[in-house]
Amino acid sequence: MRMNRPLRLHVIIVIAMLLISACGTSERSQSVTSDGESASSSTQSESQADMPAQINGPCATADERIQIDGTDVVCMRNSVGNLAWEPVRSSLTGDGGFTNEQSQCLIQTLGTDEFNRLTQSMTNPSSTQQDALRTCGIIPPSGQNQPQGHTNDMAQLGMACDSPGQIVFANELYICKDGTWRYPIPGDVPTNTDGSKPRWYPELDQLVGQQPATCPPSEVSFTQSFLPVDQLDASIPHGAMIGDHVTPIDHAYIGIKPMRTAPSARTDADYLPITAPTDGVIIEASSLGSPTSHRVVISHGCGVYTVYMVVNRLTGVLAELAEQVQRQGYMKTNVPVAAGEEFGRQRDNPLDFNVWAADTWLTGFVDPLSYWYGEPWKPYTADPERFFTPELATQYRDIMQRTTPPRWGKIDLDVAGSAAGNWFLADTIGYSGRLISDYVNATTPLQGGQVPGKQTYAYGHLAIVPHEVDTNAWVFSVGWWQNPAGDPKQIYLVIGDTQKTPDQITPADGVVVYGLADGQRLDANGAPVQMDPNNPGTPMPIGYTIGIGQAVGSVAMQVNDDGTLSIELFPSQPDIQVTQLSDQKRTYRR
Repeated sequence: MRMNRPLRLHVIIVIAMLLISACGTSERSQSVTSDGESASSSTQSESQADMPAQINGPCATADERIQIDGTDVVCMRNSVGNLAWEPVRSSLTGDGGFTNEQSQCLIQTLGTDEFNRLTQSMTNPSSTQQDALRTCGIIPPSGQNQPQGHTNDMAQLGMACDSPGQIVFANELYICKDGTWRYPIPGDVPTNTDGSKPRWYPELDQLVGQQPATCPPSEVSFTQSFLPVDQLDASIPHGAMIGDHVTPIDHAYIGIKPMRTAPSARTDADYLPITAPTDGVIIEASSLGSPTSHRVVISHGCGVYTVYMVVNRLTGVLAELAEQVQRQGYMKTNVPVAAGEEFGRQRDNPLDFNVWAADTWLTGFVDPLSYWYGEPWKPYTADPERFFTPELATQYRDIMQRTTPPRWGKIDLDVAGSAAGNWFLADTIGYSGRLISDYVNATTPLQGGQVPGKQTYAYGHLAIVPHEVDTNAWVFSVGWWQNPAGDPKQIYLVIGDTQKTPDQITPADGVVVYGLADGQRLDANGAPVQMDPNNPGTPMPIGYTIGIGQAVGSVAMQVNDDGTLSIELFPSQPDIQVTQLSDQKRTYRR
């Protein structure tokens, strides 16, 4: 998974969000289970390169093999998309070796010499060896799909396979196609017309690298506020769009009162403790490229995870790891944390917060494969309110700037057969921004992050959705405004009194033209919200609305019979009238 963003992007987003919203160490036993590089980086930093190789630590060349402390390891992508040294498994059973019964079956089927060759090269078994593995019940029969949630240790990109259409998850998602394991591309995997979770999509615990839950998420309750309740301030709900966050953002920005103090007047006493909302284990800690910007993931069991980003300081139970996290960029950890126990501190920006839950599946994404390549956890994004105690649920609900339900916002806004929702350039593969041909032709694992030749991964993103706070306003958020390399822009649709909204237009409507305009935020009296020129951190009022501002152009759009959307942009031409799209049109798919 691509968890991190370069520092520059985070600084831009935080500053912009501020404008919109303007609009103690305890001792404990800690066990670090693995560490790796920043997920946003495709190369190791100089300090990482000088570090000795460690199991689960960063590596540079895919498929390279070495020994670390007598253990055979291979350089491959881990669960968050980083190249890391992973132990070479000697079997497909997942427990490090065949059982006695399996070994005896294989010896009888293959003979001793071939059995020895199999155990020495388990990552690339021959067709004869694969037949024996099936005969002995170690892998499924040819042509039979893996059970849901199964991890296939044998599948690797480019390795031979003989079960056409079989889909497996082996740190990556692969499909057996043309006799080899390949990355699935649009059209390779089925999607459910009702928006329910496809069988091929890995379970949440798999994605996060945790053991399958044995209890339902409903057993988890957030009994503690993760920030002091009396210091909470107006907050931005899920679904905001800004900069190259072109599609609705999958977390909230929790406002804090110290930000009402001018930055130059803040002191260490203004830092607020960030605490666990319930018991859990901190499983990841990473730097977002700055000593004052971190990411923390807590597993609370039962398939529930809380995620905190742009954390200013790692403190409390993470204090002893803070320097190591900053040095390495990314760490898998195993640090127990109790409800109400501190792990960080916040002062200088809103705290990004969201929840993933194994029993959540957002039905408003037409094609979940689009999110697998970039943010695979996105369909598991839960409404946090359901996990808080009633009192805490009310306290957090009341600080959300959005006043219509769901108060925490919404991100899955696709309306099949219409123009509403998220879109991606037709020759790219979803959120990653990379060309489909890159995945078709890949012979080694592809890294996330920057797209070659583009200024932002989001150059091919498009969202036509209601505003996150004022749902009566329609946002036109595009990653390519005038520069095909990427120049993201968020503006508003000017919808005439007799015009349909984007969620109502269909192929039968042909070409529909909307004006595009800047917007302004209005208070309860309909007057523009006055900004504090000395402190952009002052939040926008709860329940503000959007007023249409200066015209910036027009967009002509057409919903196509095949479910795609074609658009043509006319910057600086607010009154354009067209009935047919020209060869300058762009086509997007879900």
